[in-house]
Amino acid sequence: MEKPGKKLRDIRFRSEKNGQVMVVHSEAARAYSKYLEENEDVSNYEAGRPLDTGRLKSVPRVDIRGDYFKQTWMTDFCIRYQDGTVGVREIICTSDLNKRAEVEKLELSRRYWSLMGVKDWKVVVIRQESKQL
Repeated sequence: MEKPGKKLRDIRFRSEKNGQVMVVHSEAARAYSKYLEENEDVSNYEAGRPLDTGRLKSVPRVDIRGDYFKQTWMTDFCIRYQDGTVGVREIICTSDLNKRAEVEKLELSRRYWSLMGVKDWKVVVIRQESKQL
């Protein structure tokens, strides 16, 4: 999960599943989008979907910094499957798993999507070092 407007690297590619040019912000997200393109169970997907700040106010705040509720966030992937169900995937590098801020953002995402009725929420852990721009 990331903040919109943050200086990020744009990686553009043509998505056959979505019939448009998509933008992701990391090599890990690009690799995952390739997986989604090849997965026959996936109907389509959205990268960088913003969380609704109004609905974010309904998320329980326990063990998540209050400032996080005042910011706008984007989830990494929102996926629609052939059977009509929706899944959410957040991507994180192994090197970031021990950072409290990253874990709080993941928990914020999990709680938000749970309130939205999404039962298929998962973290995709990438085995590479985090790189700062």
